[in-house]
Amino acid sequence: MSMFDHPEKALHPEKALRAVLCLNAGSSLLIGGVMALAAGPLADVCLTGEGPYGGLAGADWIRAVGLALLPFAGLVFWIAARPAARPTLVRAVCAMDWSWVLGSAVLLALGWSAFTWTGAILVDLMAVAVAGYAVLQARFLAAAGAAGAAAG
Repeated sequence: MSMFDHPEKALHPEKALRAVLCLNAGSSLLIGGVMALAAGPLADVCLTGEGPYGGLAGADWIRAVGLALLPFAGLVFWIAARPAARPTLVRAVCAMDWSWVLGSAVLLALGWSAFTWTGAILVDLMAVAVAGYAVLQARFLAAAGAAGAAAG
């Protein structure tokens, strides 16, 4: 027996949406913090050389990306904590997530030689996770809207 056999035990779409938003925010906070604090060792493992990467040395580039994830994480935590998910805000998070996925693909396609195999795999894994968040957020947002419309 699973929660799918007992719909009353299933997670309400609004709660599921909040859970995915919190996972998105938490992983962004964790990955951003690791990138910011361990940029040097990550550059050694993930990049083939010092760069420049967009005008920055490899470690500085990783640190900048990590630091950029921190306010994103804060924004997503804030959205998850709102009394009711705001569809426009959740859609904006989904758009930012898809931008990350697209940016990762472009980065690997245009700068493949800058990455070690480990680096390329890590970029791919993060992109897959972020795509998963975007899909689940959109799905639960739609389900929450449908549940709200049916209740109203």
